Amino acid sequence: MRRKTAVGLLCTVAAPTVLAGAASGLLRLQAGRLRRAFTAAADASDAPGTRMVSEPPAFITASADGSLSGASPTDGSSADDTSPTDPSRAGEAPAAALAVLGDSWVAGSAPGDPARLLSRGLASLLGTRVHLSAFAEPSARAEALITQVDRTLADPHLRTSGGPRIAVVSMGTADIVFPVTGSITLGVLSSALTRLDRAGFAVVVLCCPNLSSLPGLRDPLRTVLRRSSRVLAGSQWLAALAAGALPLSVTSILSGTSHGGLVDPSGQRPSPLGRRQLAAAILHEIAQRYALPQYSRAGDDA
Repeated sequence: MRRKTAVGLLCTVAAPTVLAGAASGLLRLQAGRLRRAFTAAADASDAPGTRMVSEPPAFITASADGSLSGASPTDGSSADDTSPTDPSRAGEAPAAALAVLGDSWVAGSAPGDPARLLSRGLASLLGTRVHLSAFAEPSARAEALITQVDRTLADPHLRTSGGPRIAVVSMGTADIVFPVTGSITLGVLSSALTRLDRAGFAVVVLCCPNLSSLPGLRDPLRTVLRRSSRVLAGSQWLAALAAGALPLSVTSILSGTSHGGLVDPSGQRPSPLGRRQLAAAILHEIAQRYALPQYSRAGDDA
């Protein structure tokens, strides 16, 4: 009887330890697979970096005799700017500056990627040229943001603009997948926001999305990612408010019944539709929250 009692007590005490060890091993295995997937996706992505000037759209106007004049309607896009210095043209409003920094959610240099969508949209919103410099990198971690801010503040392409200065910052996803102490990540973000603010940038911060929706995830990793990303997103939101920046939730922007169509199959970046929705949401908030000048566009005074 005593032996059975001792064996029962031993099993009762040892079972939680065995289960905890198994869960820990499974979590490490799942996390390793996820990190390899993130690294492979980053290696397969286009090289980061875009520099261009976006023109405001021109409109056809009708004269008194009914004839048409002026430029044809455009989408506000322009060819990549190859000159680091682009002085303001005579009689034109000062150009605005747009810097796009961070990770996969805003990375890319194709016409349909967030940076160029934002540049064209901002040019249309302001009615003036926009100097875009995009330094966001796929799967960038907190330390990469330091270098990106250095490049932004030293970029002559942005310095030549005399109009409003906007910076869009997205970070946190890779810091959850490749764990970094939370205080370090937030310290990097706060420092970046302070430096950009001192340089005259109005900053929009895209807070870390809910990573539990990544495809193929199972518990316990799914639960860990859900908790970690929510905590980091909340901390980023407060850090942005403290620095005078405008925080936005990527999860809220890309959520809803069409979530599957707004995020690409990897779950690591927006889909083409999601990029357009993300850019539209950012531009809407910029227009609502910041007192930006609006300049006359071609044909407005005709």
